Amino acid sequence: MYVSYLLYQTQHTKTAQQQREEDIRAGELAAGIERLWHSLPRPRNRGHRGFRSAPEIEMLSQEHAACSGQCAA
Repeated sequence: MYVSYLLYQTQHTKTAQQQREEDIRAGELAAGIERLWHSLPRPRNRGHRGFRSAPEIEMLSQEHAACSGQCAA
């Protein structure tokens, strides 16, 4: 099916004016999508802690620091 479309394109070449109009429409569509994308609300950090600040990680690092060197790594 895609091959038949390629054949259609080769048989029906566009004039410079038609190509210009098509490019303008594509640019307007891209600009509209960009405006929509930038109008979407951004997620806010609502007090969620990152991976490094998780209490489990802090406990493990404290236990590791308390290790006297005989703990298995």
